[in-house]
Amino acid sequence: MEKNRQGAKASYVALAVFIAAWVMLPSAFRRFNREAFAEFQAPALQLLSKSRDLARYWELRSRSDEELISASRDLSRINAALELKLQSTDDIRRENARLREMLRYPSSSEYLTVVARVISRDTSSWWQRIIIRKGRNDGIRPGAPVVFGNHVIGRVSIVHQNVSEVDLITSPSFRCTAFLDGDVPPRIVHVGGMAGNSLSAPRAKITVIPNDYSPPAGEVTKVVTTGLGGVFPAGLIIGTIEGDVLPTPEARLKEATMVPSKVLDRIDEVSVLIPKYPTPGEILMSPTEFLKLEEFK
Repeated sequence: MEKNRQGAKASYVALAVFIAAWVMLPSAFRRFNREAFAEFQAPALQLLSKSRDLARYWELRSRSDEELISASRDLSRINAALELKLQSTDDIRRENARLREMLRYPSSSEYLTVVARVISRDTSSWWQRIIIRKGRNDGIRPGAPVVFGNHVIGRVSIVHQNVSEVDLITSPSFRCTAFLDGDVPPRIVHVGGMAGNSLSAPRAKITVIPNDYSPPAGEVTKVVTTGLGGVFPAGLIIGTIEGDVLPTPEARLKEATMVPSKVLDRIDEVSVLIPKYPTPGEILMSPTEFLKLEEFK
């Protein structure tokens, strides 16, 4: 019994010494260790993701010919409908370009799109962070917006050589500006993630809502990006308001709960929007890396 107590004390002492040493170590050393650990586990995560894709492939190969023919017919109909939409979109784009040229309106920031598979979700914050199968070698940059169609998923927080970590819109570290549906003229509100747990659905919070704002009656109130700040393009859907818009304790402004526009725990593939040219914030953070404009031309 005495030996067990001594062993437990020794374990606690060793743990305390390790924590103290970790705190006292330089931040550069801690960052190096985190980067080394991320690069060490990246091949295993990529292998697991690719094995799931391979299993899905062989599952589809085992389908009968009748199922494949039926799916092919449905896909042909969908492709035909999408081709019509693409033609109308091209007409709208050309008309938009013509009007911009007539008004000499400055063009918006251009983005490169990188499609990436989701290979892992952080179990310590299930609704808040995902890991994607693209990294520094694929041109991914910190702060790049992550979307699914015209819906906001999150923002790249940490970039490694072959994988990247993405903070979802429900992460407490996520922040962006937005417009509310029905607010005329549109006024800027603030969207931030909320700390959650595995037993509750992911949510975010909308703050700085003007006191005189009221959601449209009988309609789902959408929350869309403003395009300000040079991070997210304007008009992307962030989510919808859940419940009532309530006054804050100070009674000067209002706040509301937001439901994400996509089910974040089921997304298997996302798109990363990489600006062709560095933003002012990126230049200030790392001038030697982001001033190489020729890499993004």
